[in-house]
Amino acid sequence: MNIFLNSSGIQEEGSCVSKAVSLGDFVYVSGQTGKGNTIAEQTISCANALMDAVEPFGLKMHHLVKFTVYLKNLDDKKEFLDVFSKFIEPPFPSCTLIQADRLENDALVCIEALGVNTLRYEKAQKEHSCSGGCSHCDGDCQN
Repeated sequence: MNIFLNSSGIQEEGSCVSKAVSLGDFVYVSGQTGKGNTIAEQTISCANALMDAVEPFGLKMHHLVKFTVYLKNLDDKKEFLDVFSKFIEPPFPSCTLIQADRLENDALVCIEALGVNTLRYEKAQKEHSCSGGCSHCDGDCQN
């Protein structure tokens, strides 16, 4: 048993695959397949599933820095990116798009992700930035 590995739950009932695992500052998210009838619907369901997978670690979509996207039809790339762009913000993550002839449950899209847990760094930065209440500057610093 790997005591350093944490899981956000099982991918599906009866599976031996985790939705996401955390090891140190890294988070690996298993491929989330789309649900729905269109590439737009499936992209939304994938993005929501990715957020659900990292939420147990206290993370959000901006903590995911690399996506691998499997599209049944690479011609859906533009529509996929149009929808997916509503879930991400600058600085944009890296992304690889691959055409895959057959995805689980005949999905049109499947997205896996790699994330970095920066929460402790964000907390330290927040604690070290001036909020106007520090004793040595009387709130006049430019931090």
